[in-house]
Amino acid sequence: METGTLPKGFKSNQASANKTSANKAGIIITVSILAVALVGSGLFLTGDFPMSETPKSQMEPSTPVMQQEYDAPLSPEKSLSQPASYASSAGDLYGYLEFKISNGDIKSMTADDYNTSLVIAVDTYGNGEMYIDLDEQFIGSLDDGTYFVIVDNEEFDDYMQAGTELYIPFEMGTEKIEIVGSYILS
Repeated sequence: METGTLPKGFKSNQASANKTSANKAGIIITVSILAVALVGSGLFLTGDFPMSETPKSQMEPSTPVMQQEYDAPLSPEKSLSQPASYASSAGDLYGYLEFKISNGDIKSMTADDYNTSLVIAVDTYGNGEMYIDLDEQFIGSLDDGTYFVIVDNEEFDDYMQAGTELYIPFEMGTEKIEIVGSYILS
């Protein structure tokens, strides 16, 4: 047999036609399997699996449900921590300083430019303690690194200080805590 000749009964067009249809069938099967695999893995990646026959749009309420905020304390300790960027023009520093209070609520935190102090109005319902981290971009310590604390217009020395953090105990009925520094920005 010579090189390039086909065995008896085979035509050159017939061999290539059989090969081409077999290749096409294999490619179609491979692409189908890959498509099913990709769709399946896409569901795993998104985590969006249809769990019922109810369409998603029917499961969600048509109007948003608003929850009302509860004014009474849920626990004896409240906390607020937000990053500080600047104080409002009214001198309100509530939300710019990190604090925690037990047995009370903080009604306001305002900067008093005239006395270089932070005035904190509180509503107490028992003996408690207030922790506050005084950010130096708002209020600076005195020359010796401390702050001067006034509780209900009386000098108060029974507080603890660690850097810019103050721990100020108070009695039931306390209404105002004032922290005096070297400067205050409002």
